[in-house]
Amino acid sequence: MEDFHFKIFKVMDKDLYKAVSKLEDICKKHDEVRLKLELEYKLAKEDAPDNSTVEKADEFTCWDGDELVGYIGIDDFGGRTLEVNGMVHPDYRRKGVFKELFSLVRKEWMERPSDFMLLLSDRKSAAGRSFIETTDSFYDHTEYEMVLSDSLFDNAKESSKGLILRQACNDDALEIARQNSIYFGEELSAQKLLDIELEKKRGFHVYIALLGGIIVGKVHLHLINGEGGIFGLGIIPENRGKGLGRELLLRSVEKLKELHANHIYLQVDADNDTALGLYQSCGFEENYSMEYYKLKKER
Repeated sequence: MEDFHFKIFKVMDKDLYKAVSKLEDICKKHDEVRLKLELEYKLAKEDAPDNSTVEKADEFTCWDGDELVGYIGIDDFGGRTLEVNGMVHPDYRRKGVFKELFSLVRKEWMERPSDFMLLLSDRKSAAGRSFIETTDSFYDHTEYEMVLSDSLFDNAKESSKGLILRQACNDDALEIARQNSIYFGEELSAQKLLDIELEKKRGFHVYIALLGGIIVGKVHLHLINGEGGIFGLGIIPENRGKGLGRELLLRSVEKLKELHANHIYLQVDADNDTALGLYQSCGFEENYSMEYYKLKKER
């Protein structure tokens, strides 16, 4: 391999953020694809009080002198699965850069309790899908990113079930973990309890959905640099079929607009026709497709 330097970072700092963002822009323009790197969320972790105690490495890089030419990042949202996405500068492909980076990521994964790794690739990315074919992963699912059309949202039928959103606090961490275990089909013991106050500092605003004072669901709203994301939206099964999911989505959009979001998006499983129909009826349109391939850890 040429005289490349591979460096591993625990967290995303401002200098690394600038370098990765520059590389991302180059790759997006060259390939006309999207990446899911979660850079803004990772950068927000830099100022976390526990930054100095971080033990896991999430940022894997390759440099040619002072220029970043390859990058893979790990997203660990708790639970049993890691998400991995990355890129290589167009001028440095077919030189083994991504293969070496991935070997470092895989070694890190083996040191963690996570049983699965998800490899992400834009459906239109020939380079991404070509590399994934060299691994022993298998296709898991496809997600659409959907963006809000303000004109369609303004014409969406209003819902008024009396749903109230209460901003969550650390005392709600167990309830949020309980709901996540329901929505994502994982054991409660596999859920990591959120430090909700810390998440807020990172741009994540968690809300508990109440109807008549009773908890019926939740939603996570992410806001940074005017970009508003809706994640983890769910209604507890016994309260479904009452139009509460629609009202929760509408209230979530309104909250993000109150927080001055000028671009609002969400992600949805391509096979979830019910959710797709709901999101479309509230003014969301498909933007791009991201494919997920799963690796299972051999113990």
